Amino acid sequence: MLKGHNIKYKSSGISSSGKVSCLLLLFLTFLLVNPTTTSASALEAEETSDSAANYDNQISTQSDNASSVQISFAPTAATNSVTPTTSAGVSVQANVLATVKVQNSGGYTVYLKSSSTDLTGKNNSTNTIPAATSAKTYDGMDVNTWGYYAAEGTTVPDNATYKPISISGNGDELATNTDKKITSDTKNIMLSFAAKINNEKPSDTYQNTVTMSVVSSPYQTSLSEITNMQDMTTSICDASDMYETKQLKDTRDGKYYWVTKLADNKCWMTQNLDLDLNASTTPLTSVTSDVSTDWTPGDAGKNPAYTETTASSSTVYSKTSGQRSWSLGNYRISDPTASSSCGYPKNSAADCSVQFTAYDTPTAANGDANAHYILGNHYQWDAATAGGEITANGQASSSICPKGWKLPESNSTAVGSFGGLINAGSIGSDIVKLASSPYYFVRGGFVNQSVSYLFYGAGAYGDYWPSTPNGNGYAYIFSFSGTNSNSAISGNSYGERYRGHSIRCVAH
Repeated sequence: MLKGHNIKYKSSGISSSGKVSCLLLLFLTFLLVNPTTTSASALEAEETSDSAANYDNQISTQSDNASSVQISFAPTAATNSVTPTTSAGVSVQANVLATVKVQNSGGYTVYLKSSSTDLTGKNNSTNTIPAATSAKTYDGMDVNTWGYYAAEGTTVPDNATYKPISISGNGDELATNTDKKITSDTKNIMLSFAAKINNEKPSDTYQNTVTMSVVSSPYQTSLSEITNMQDMTTSICDASDMYETKQLKDTRDGKYYWVTKLADNKCWMTQNLDLDLNASTTPLTSVTSDVSTDWTPGDAGKNPAYTETTASSSTVYSKTSGQRSWSLGNYRISDPTASSSCGYPKNSAADCSVQFTAYDTPTAANGDANAHYILGNHYQWDAATAGGEITANGQASSSICPKGWKLPESNSTAVGSFGGLINAGSIGSDIVKLASSPYYFVRGGFVNQSVSYLFYGAGAYGDYWPSTPNGNGYAYIFSFSGTNSNSAISGNSYGERYRGHSIRCVAH
């Protein structure tokens, strides 16, 4: 738990002869408030002595972005006295400059409140001065009332108005910064306490306790501040701005992928997965992949079922639900928004020179938008889902996506599904929009597992596996073609799990 500590500022009473009302405005308790967060392990602080000038407690954390808040006051004690002689009363004020310094915050607000609306006599608690009923200028204050002024700045303006102080909730909001990624920020807040007292008030030291608090959220690491696909978490995606984008490295093979926070408030790969399932990347483990136990692809026909480099009679030899995959060349689609079929049967993207241009998946963040349109690999559904196991909720339990990512759902408009993304982005049947920024879906064709078809429809058809099965031997697919045919709005089609389709992952 985070622990706040109080610092009290004391001043001795002022003695006088005759009928004198001594106004002591600054007997203050300043309390720093920080919420409990997963990034902060504790608020380590010693209670500051009564004579201390500053509150300087640090949040101790394991994070590289450790949060801290500092509050200081000048002067450290603000008092004033007044000798009223008539019923008309005399006004008096005491000023304090508060400096609030915040580092590594996900947004913060500064508040001021009191434990009581009245100034109360130190020597006789029945002696009180009530708060003003409404905001008044210094010269226009009602007799025997008090109020305060607070605003960002270092001086009290001539037209300042003094109002009653809040005693509920966090109090009155003085300043705020809603930025989710604050590295350092300083606010100067001028406080002025004023009262107007006449000669009907008994002589006493009138005082109040005022609390200044800073409520600060933890620093929000976002998509643009991480390096690897495996660094992604739900909180990182939540903290990212809409359409924030970054090239991230898959630590399993060192390839880089564009990822973007899209219109459904989820972070998506905006580039096809290009992970080869071979001896250097398998078994997939829970440390780097979306699996709970180690997984190596394999089936009765070929064990282990490593990624093939051509679609040929030797690699598409049976219409069974296996765990095979194909890397059909390092290419990107040449004209993403046009529909131009390479036809069939083809062995690789090299056979489709009109539709594809040679392009290697980056092994460094090259900033090239063309990388969005990489063909990527094609996977059977049991390979895409790292074994094809189904959970009680009807979805595949695992995938070959990086850790922190998963396959989208299909036959659904829920957040994190292909249909949900289509709805949130108002894409409808506009395939040109689907293939353009910021979505960049690719007409990558598919491996049809038949020697009569082999690599089929590249340049015309885009087909992506979800986590959603559809009966024995089938699974839903997100499919589009032409300029206005989109399965996410036409009921979601399905296909045989033995076919090889593309993959886009969405963050958990």
